[in-house]
Amino acid sequence: MYRFPDIFPWRLIVRFALISLLLGLSLSLAHGGDRFELAQTMRMIPPNGPAERYGDVSFERSSRGRLPAAVFPHWLHRAQFTCRVCHQELKFAMSSGQTRMSRAALIGGRFCGACHNGDQAFSLRPKDGGDSCGRCHLENRSVLDEKFRSFAADLPKAEFGNRIDWAEAYAQDLVQPIDSLSGGWRDTVGLPKKLRKPLNLGTNAARSSVRFSHEEHYAEMDCANCHPDIFTIMRNGTEEFTMEKNIYGWYCGTCHMRVAFPMNDCHRCHSEMKNGKRF
Repeated sequence: MYRFPDIFPWRLIVRFALISLLLGLSLSLAHGGDRFELAQTMRMIPPNGPAERYGDVSFERSSRGRLPAAVFPHWLHRAQFTCRVCHQELKFAMSSGQTRMSRAALIGGRFCGACHNGDQAFSLRPKDGGDSCGRCHLENRSVLDEKFRSFAADLPKAEFGNRIDWAEAYAQDLVQPIDSLSGGWRDTVGLPKKLRKPLNLGTNAARSSVRFSHEEHYAEMDCANCHPDIFTIMRNGTEEFTMEKNIYGWYCGTCHMRVAFPMNDCHRCHSEMKNGKRF
């Protein structure tokens, strides 16, 4: 039986199919479709797959590379560092594909190389000895998957994503990530009092008011992670904020379709709604 060669662009075909599906749905909604159709579509698109792989980033290998794509497990690093360490101090963009890295930059101590220097974590530099390539360029994921299952076993549970309620894990001090590589404490002012109370954002649909907690997000991130690139700082300045845009990866979907709990965990934000079936 004929087998397609490895260079066959399956990734591009899958991406094109998903984009076409979502564009078709968007047109359907614009011409009288309902949110039930949107929910059905959400069950067919990422994020899917087992809990232990939700949020992982797979870096595309070069056309000349002989190694598998490098895998970055968000859960492993999230347990040790808050989001701001990588996305503020180390200058990783919040959106995938916007950080330009090279092996020279990593070995020179930038990006991943800031920690993977042989002191805080295994070294990426060949001169330090040992073969560390297989630690990221995984031929077999089974060891990493089992490590996740052991890690998650005693943590608060969630219904979707990687099935961990990270906010609750932080609240119970079950996970205590550090906030800065330098050891300094960034929070010299603290979250303003008016932002400590969750915001209730109304919508046009019944039973769909949104609860947003600045405090929960501030525990892991800086204001600059969201403002002004993802959300404008002005109260009514974010235009065309819709569920559909979130699913496309805009606004909340920047994180909540990739790393943080996914959009099908409806009641985490819409307290009056019930979740549908799990993917």
